[in-house]
Amino acid sequence: MNKQILRNKYKEIRKNINDKKELDDKIFNKVISLKEYKESNLFLTYVSLKDEVDTFKLIEYGLKIGKKVAVPKCEQDIIKFYYITSLNDLKEGKFNILEPITNNLVTNFKNSICIVPGVAFDKQNNRIGYGKGFYDKFLQNYNGIKIGLVYSKCICEEIDIEKTDIKMDKIVCDYEEFSRDCPEFSKGKF
Repeated sequence: MNKQILRNKYKEIRKNINDKKELDDKIFNKVISLKEYKESNLFLTYVSLKDEVDTFKLIEYGLKIGKKVAVPKCEQDIIKFYYITSLNDLKEGKFNILEPITNNLVTNFKNSICIVPGVAFDKQNNRIGYGKGFYDKFLQNYNGIKIGLVYSKCICEEIDIEKTDIKMDKIVCDYEEFSRDCPEFSKGKF
């Protein structure tokens, strides 16, 4: 199915999730329990919009336990990550998304994980983003672990992918069955 049709469908589904806080809490607990999360020193994450899986709690928790936390800023259609030390380091920027106001650019992504936004994901760990391709460009050269966060209501059977689309290593959602590694990742190919 056409990505734009799926994007619109799952954006509408996300807007109508009634138990969002409960689902966000489930996803939060699963993320902080991941071996990859516990072993990482650097936590890269998007700053969530109102209807996305919440990342504010993940950001605050990461900072509290001493992880380096970095969030993205879009500069000339390229995503760059900047370290933050609190939520006060954020202000509204491009696309009405909170962005870092710090100048502390991440240049070394060693021992990091990246939480990647998506409107929907499929059972093969492919994602539908927002259609600009910003994350796919960033992820082409990123060698850390890529984790998608999603509500189970926004998991579809299959997404028609393009050669520029980047598959997630892991998907974490509120429903246990779909919180899983991508098959290649679990076989140690990453």
